[in-house]
Amino acid sequence: MYIQILRFISTVLVSNMSLALSSLLLAIFLAIPALAQSMLTVAAAADLTKLEPVLDRAFYETKPGVQVRWVNAASAILSQQIDHGAPYDVFMSANLQYIEKLAANGKMAPGSVAAYGVGRLGMLWRGGKSHPIKDLTQNWVRFVAIPNPALAPYGVAAVQALKYEGLWKQVQKKIVYGENVRETLEMFDSGNADVVITSDSLLPKRHPQIIPADWHRPILQKAGIVAASPNRALAEKFMHFLVSPAGQAVFAQFGFSSPK
Repeated sequence: MYIQILRFISTVLVSNMSLALSSLLLAIFLAIPALAQSMLTVAAAADLTKLEPVLDRAFYETKPGVQVRWVNAASAILSQQIDHGAPYDVFMSANLQYIEKLAANGKMAPGSVAAYGVGRLGMLWRGGKSHPIKDLTQNWVRFVAIPNPALAPYGVAAVQALKYEGLWKQVQKKIVYGENVRETLEMFDSGNADVVITSDSLLPKRHPQIIPADWHRPILQKAGIVAASPNRALAEKFMHFLVSPAGQAVFAQFGFSSPK
């Protein structure tokens, strides 16, 4: 069908336009399929928002001419969208359970799922100064924002850390929940929380306070190729880039540990 349409347009162009103009338009028309193939759509967990431009530049160096379109949301929401046929090429999940369930149900390309990093939990206090975590029990701390544990692994990790320190029962009544790590930080930025505990990858590097990794289970994050992707070859190159030294250097820059 495409060839038939192309021949028809070629006949019309050559018979009605100058050779130079018709050649130019034909070249543009011929390039359309190639342009479509050079666009990769990546469904990415919200904790990856700040590092995406850096990943873009690093990937472009290995694959010039490729554009990456990012779609950010909670891993749970992206997983549901993929399960219902959303046209994504790659899924980068913050919660390994969601992507592994998709893989088990045939929604991810066989053998394509791989870990790309281990997330880190950080916190910010109103005023920008660091405090002992036990200060969360002080009266001047009214609200503590964390991601919803029902949706986000960083929320699960935050609860685990507070329980590890024996603070959960005292702090629980102060907790306010964001749908994902980015929304949780926005609650803090808007003044609706005195403290935020969320993904360190989103926090400004001037005043980071890192939650020790042994206070909670590792936040292992995985990516994979969506089974219905029409851009399988390009998606495979992107997956290879994520676990390559160049890709891992970007993740390390934003506080992720290597999954290896």
